[in-house]
Amino acid sequence: MPLRDVEELYRWIKRESPSVAAQRVARHFLAEIGDEAWRSPSVPVDVLSNQPEYEVREVALQVEGEDRPVRIWYRHIYATDAVDVIAVTNR
Repeated sequence: MPLRDVEELYRWIKRESPSVAAQRVARHFLAEIGDEAWRSPSVPVDVLSNQPEYEVREVALQVEGEDRPVRIWYRHIYATDAVDVIAVTNR
């Protein structure tokens, strides 16, 4: 399953200047969802999904030594199996 659009990840880094640890956690998770878009601990966001075309999922990833998790929202498009990153923050 290809990660099609990850530009939001780079915008987040530029916008919020997250720690290296937070960036690493986000990149690691995104690399893993290339194999399974439904990967735990992500959960579906039904109100933003448009079944059966695509599903939007959200994940909150803990970063060791930091109070706030990295939160990522992404869209899995069923027809192409592509994944687009919609938003990333740790504010």
